[in-house]
Amino acid sequence: MTNMTGARVLPWALLLAMPLWFGSCRKEADSAVTPSLLEGTWRIAGLRSEPGADLLYTGEEITDLIAYLDTLSDGSGTDIITCLTSTTVTFNSNKRVIIKEAPTCTLYAYDLIGIAENSTWKLEGNKLTLSSNLQSRVYDVARTDSTLTLVRSAEEDYGNGPKTYTTTIKMKK
Repeated sequence: MTNMTGARVLPWALLLAMPLWFGSCRKEADSAVTPSLLEGTWRIAGLRSEPGADLLYTGEEITDLIAYLDTLSDGSGTDIITCLTSTTVTFNSNKRVIIKEAPTCTLYAYDLIGIAENSTWKLEGNKLTLSSNLQSRVYDVARTDSTLTLVRSAEEDYGNGPKTYTTTIKMKK
């Protein structure tokens, strides 16, 4: 068996690593979300909060709402999961947002996702502003294949005093 020295291994290691380096490089413009990529109807697929928040006022700090609801042994979470994942959010080309909740929803999805019916939307780079009569919220937005991700950091008070929470809403086409 031959003994490979560091001088002989290094060129091979560099040769194998180069595709990984160059393959992971991305131009900033390639990741930009355009209005045409945002427009359309989306279903809610995930809702996260960092740090955890008492979103349901149960005393438990939850980071992944859908995963938490799925663990409830009495089945009460199933209705909320169905409500959330059946709710559609449509970003129209006329810059209006239409929300359609499933007929079986016993709560307003707005209370959990914070996107109001008949909002307007404006996209500047990767910043999405949703405005309604009640408020305006700015989200960082990203799109990969059939997933739209909205991320927003804001100070909220879920009963334990004001904290800065980062909320992530994932949607699927």
